Amino acid sequence: MKDFVNLLAIVTLLGGTAWTLPLLIRQRFRAPMRLQLCLSLFLLGAGNVPAQLSDPAALDGLAFTGFTKLAYNVAILTGLCLMVSFLCERRRALWRSWEVVFCLLCLTAMAGVTALMPPGLRDHTFALPYLDHWQVRAFYDIGGAYLVFGYTTCAVLAVRHARSSRRPLLQAALGTVSAGLLGLALSCVLRILWVNCPACRGFGHHLTYPNIFLFGQLATIAVCAGLSLPCFASAAQFLRERSVQRARFRELGELWQRLVDFYPELVLEQRRGRRWLPLLDYTSAVYRRYVECRDGLTRLSPYLHLASQETVAEKDGEGAGEQASPAAGPDLVRLVDRSLRLRGEADLAAAATPEPTVFVAPGDSHAADYESDLAGLIALSRGLRELRTAPAENDSHAVGV
Repeated sequence: MKDFVNLLAIVTLLGGTAWTLPLLIRQRFRAPMRLQLCLSLFLLGAGNVPAQLSDPAALDGLAFTGFTKLAYNVAILTGLCLMVSFLCERRRALWRSWEVVFCLLCLTAMAGVTALMPPGLRDHTFALPYLDHWQVRAFYDIGGAYLVFGYTTCAVLAVRHARSSRRPLLQAALGTVSAGLLGLALSCVLRILWVNCPACRGFGHHLTYPNIFLFGQLATIAVCAGLSLPCFASAAQFLRERSVQRARFRELGELWQRLVDFYPELVLEQRRGRRWLPLLDYTSAVYRRYVECRDGLTRLSPYLHLASQETVAEKDGEGAGEQASPAAGPDLVRLVDRSLRLRGEADLAAAATPEPTVFVAPGDSHAADYESDLAGLIALSRGLRELRTAPAENDSHAVGV
């Protein structure tokens, strides 16, 4: 249970670090608030790594006995200090903040107490033989005092931000984090009682260190759950948007493929004869396919002009020499389908390809925005697919066939 929760905390906190880092890099580390959050999550996550070591003495051998325990507390207290500063929205003069001064005093005192300990006590734990020495009790009391202060302050500030937020997800995340932080603060208070009050240790099953530890682990899970909510929401939004873009990409497939069959040069980037498709960035893939379809329709425009002339001539027997505007809806689908057939017949006859002219539909105007134009192309592609898969209906309605 202990190893699992510690690992969960490490993954959550370092995952939060990775989540905030890309935007921070784009801002060239010039966003103080985001930098504080990133460093806080990193230190809180990395600080829990020594707790996963089965033999802290191996790390102590690189420096001195007790180095692992001291490094753990330096990372946790500093990370918690930065979290308090972040929630207080301190943008500058961080070293003058009261939480930073308090943190520095506590860390200095803990280092001094460690220096005063005999070497045999520096690998201390919460076991009773160690708690008989005042240096060990002082070490835990100093660290515990700042942890109680830091967790409680963060919990209060998180509740304040939750109340001022209008986003239900953020309110739920901050509320869960606040509840977990209050639980951690309470577990630290109980741990201080355990360290300093021998009578408390005599309560037996009512107040035992394993129970205090389990309570702290449950509170840690609550904090991890609250911190993970925004990440899960972002992941869900990403998957939802990816699904939409993937569907758009496939919907354009019919129109794109028929145009590429005649104009293979539309596809500029090819690898080993197959077009490379980014598996994650479907938004860029959709835009690329949109541009290629637009380019293909422009190249097809002479045949669209011929097909529209044939349509006018068949309807009223006159106006064959007039410029015919592209149709809309089902008529446009049949017009494009007929144009593609004319293009194929020109290839069979080895006829010279006319010069392309401007083709505006389906956005109806040059001022059409990307989304509406894309929707028109998707509708056109869908209509072409329906014509291809319904040959009987195609034969009865196709123009000029």
